[in-house]
Amino acid sequence: MAKVLFSMTYVIDPERLDEYRELVRRLKAIYAEEGIEYYVFEGKNHEYTELTIYPSKEEFDSSEDRLLERDEYNDYINRINRMARDVRYSTLHEIEL
Repeated sequence: MAKVLFSMTYVIDPERLDEYRELVRRLKAIYAEEGIEYYVFEGKNHEYTELTIYPSKEEFDSSEDRLLERDEYNDYINRINRMARDVRYSTLHEIEL
C-alpha cells in the first residue's frame, strides 16, 4: 500500500516554545496510538515542520474523522493552530513501483 505524507510548516513565537513542545509531545503519543508516524523538525528562525506519515491512503482519508472524535486531540491541534503563523501545507502520495 502506498503511504501518504502530510507536512505542515509554520513559525512559532519563541515565548511560546515550551507550550508548543509540550503539545507536540502529547500529539506524538496520540498518533502513535493510532499507528501513524509523526515527527516535528526545527529549522531556522523558529520555523517548524510537522511530518505525518500515514500507512495508506485509506488510513489518511479516515484518520481525521477518527482523531477529531478525541477531545484532547482537538484541543492540542487548536492550540497549535492559534500560535502558528505563516502556515504552509503539503500532501504527498507515495508512488508504487
